[in-house]
Amino acid sequence: MQSFRRRLQGLSFIAVFTGFAAILLFAQTQTQTNQNQGNARPEQPAAYEVLAKGVVGTPPFRVQFESAPLTLEFRNLVMGRGESETIPVPTNILMELRQGGVATIINQQSVERRQGDFWVVEKGSSLSLKNSGEAAVVRAIYILEANK
Repeated sequence: MQSFRRRLQGLSFIAVFTGFAAILLFAQTQTQTNQNQGNARPEQPAAYEVLAKGVVGTPPFRVQFESAPLTLEFRNLVMGRGESETIPVPTNILMELRQGGVATIINQQSVERRQGDFWVVEKGSSLSLKNSGEAAVVRAIYILEANK
């Protein structure tokens, strides 16, 4: 009978210790969760920049080449239905139509583009876009070459 009581006391101690450890762990988890919720901010949408009336662009993502004096700036141009004003072309731009269908007007020459099409716009060209659909997204890769 004595050994049974000792085993029962030992098991009781283990149960109490395990319960106490579980309560501490739960309290610590709740504290961390509450702190994280207090510091949490709603995710901010991308800040778009108006490039020309009718077209907005995402902030540029820059890639600097280490082996050449070359930087690429990636951004998405987004437009709804309509025609944009002239979009600035400060450097050569490689463009890809990612969504929708647009007509590009480059130096007064109009070309219909479909999703997946690539084209190049040379520095200083006159560029505008015409969209007859709901929304269009164009990936623009600005090619910035250092002066030689």
